[in-house]
Amino acid sequence: MTQVQNKILSLLDEIISICEKENLKYIVSNESARYVLDHKQFEDEQCYFMITMPLTDIDKLEKYVQKNLSETRELESWRTNPRLQHFKFRYCDKNTLLFDGGSSEHKVSYGISITIYPMREFEPSNEIRGAERFLVLDNFNQASQVPWVVFYKLVSRVTGIKRFKNHIMRKVKIDNSNYLHQGWKLARKMSRAELGKLIVDENVNATKPYTSRRFISEEERLADPTRRENCYAYMDGRANVIKFPITLFTDVKTTEFEGRQLKVYSDEDLYFSQMYGNNWLGRASSEIGGTDRATVLWDVDLPYQEFLDCVKDDEVSLDELIDYKQSYNQWMGRVYNPAVNAATRTFTRARRSVERIDTWYKLRNKREDLRKAYEKNDLKKLKSIMKPYLTATDKYYADKIGFYIDDELFKYASLIWESEGRPSSFDSEGNEITYAMKVYRLVPDIYKNETPESYLNSRNVKVI
Repeated sequence: MTQVQNKILSLLDEIISICEKENLKYIVSNESARYVLDHKQFEDEQCYFMITMPLTDIDKLEKYVQKNLSETRELESWRTNPRLQHFKFRYCDKNTLLFDGGSSEHKVSYGISITIYPMREFEPSNEIRGAERFLVLDNFNQASQVPWVVFYKLVSRVTGIKRFKNHIMRKVKIDNSNYLHQGWKLARKMSRAELGKLIVDENVNATKPYTSRRFISEEERLADPTRRENCYAYMDGRANVIKFPITLFTDVKTTEFEGRQLKVYSDEDLYFSQMYGNNWLGRASSEIGGTDRATVLWDVDLPYQEFLDCVKDDEVSLDELIDYKQSYNQWMGRVYNPAVNAATRTFTRARRSVERIDTWYKLRNKREDLRKAYEKNDLKKLKSIMKPYLTATDKYYADKIGFYIDDELFKYASLIWESEGRPSSFDSEGNEITYAMKVYRLVPDIYKNETPESYLNSRNVKVI
């Protein structure tokens, strides 16, 4: 365990102690929740840790810190720093330093901290919800794009053509722009600092409960089609409102980590699937940044203000460096990465065509063995012979590219996938969509109608 991690745990102990003393609720959240469930101790040099609390409890925690710990601790949020990229809170040790040069987020508190994400039980007015979306875009240097978002949404509504809205939403990387026009108007009447404080205050003081049908049993839905239950809501980085059961902080279990018993929500699958979607296992387990990077400056005994005082007269300020990094990230996201991805996808599709012929050639003299194995339902032998085909299919499917040779081989592969219990999904009408169907939908029509053999024969190519 590193010195930074030791400090993180001491801060976590403080928060838990305050929660017990003041009757506040918390659970370990986000990637940290997956980490503490998978490990008993730190096994890398990560320097961030995440929990979640009800927003009203965070407000009480903030008041407690201001009253009792203000000399050494602080809770950074939009109330004190409206340039944080998202609505969150950072429980920070003033007497430490953790400057992550790889981050493109403007911070005020550069000490070692615990990140606290708010769970909201009540929703504010539509104007405030739109203001939050605006401030997030503004803090990513995208405020100039907001009028275009409003305009493209209007065009889509008038014409009924969604691609106008979809284009601008992909550009600004936000999924929920509801009420953004109201938030934009409100932001023009006040400073960023006033707006940030107003958003937090209005969320804390909101009284309209968030509700959902997601966590009601099927029997209860049928008995009362209008029934809804109170829930918690979380706003992710793309402005999606993600809902969780109202039991999020009461239906908990503990997991041991670094000699401590930490609380997590009891239904792991529900929590992570709600937070990250269908591919939650990979995203929830993504690597958390650590101190093993050359761009990270840290000291557990150096107040971060001393570091800020030391660099305040530099020719290029920290704010300018962060602004430059944000601009660079946006250029990478809007210009460089799309061009590289398009070229890579074109190359991958071309490679798929070559591998299609290569795999056909590998299996062309094994057709009789495949037929016999299929007729005998000898899945072990079938899978062994079909391994090149199966491997290629999975590889290209990960890039949303369909791999296919002919109907016969696809029939064998489908049987294998069914025997493996490959996960299915369901469409809006409740029809099952199997893995084989998903693959087939990605296959170009030309491959469905022309096998490698017929392609080569049509060009008088003799295969040895």
